[in-house]
Amino acid sequence: MKRKLIRLFSSVICCLMFVAAVPLANATATRASNYFWVTEVWGTPLGDGEIAIEFDVGSTHTMQQLGATEIVIWEQQNNGSYEDVKTFSGGMLDRNTTSAYRMVTYQGTSGTKYYATIAFYAKDSEGSEYLYRNTSIFTA
Repeated sequence: MKRKLIRLFSSVICCLMFVAAVPLANATATRASNYFWVTEVWGTPLGDGEIAIEFDVGSTHTMQQLGATEIVIWEQQNNGSYEDVKTFSGGMLDRNTTSAYRMVTYQGTSGTKYYATIAFYAKDSEGSEYLYRNTSIFTA
């Protein structure tokens, strides 16, 4: 009899823990920003050392300004560290929109590894936010 009560009690506790975990799983799916819905960044080798850096950003609602304020390209050095070799700024913000896309190109060195950091920016009548994303490392 005592074993049956322990098993019943254990089953009830397990079920309660499972039911309590369901709202937690849903909470992690919510967006982390009131400004940005999606941010995508990627780098592509174009051949002969030339690379393209692209971004696509979507906002949660119409923004007064949306896009990127800066793109920094990082190049792997002989010692394995990365050094910034090119910065793009200006002309990457759209007005009164919910999405923005840009592509920049850089003439690098064939066989060298690169990645880029993009500084996303969104502004509406209530404020603004910056969000930083890196591309994956890729070889020119």
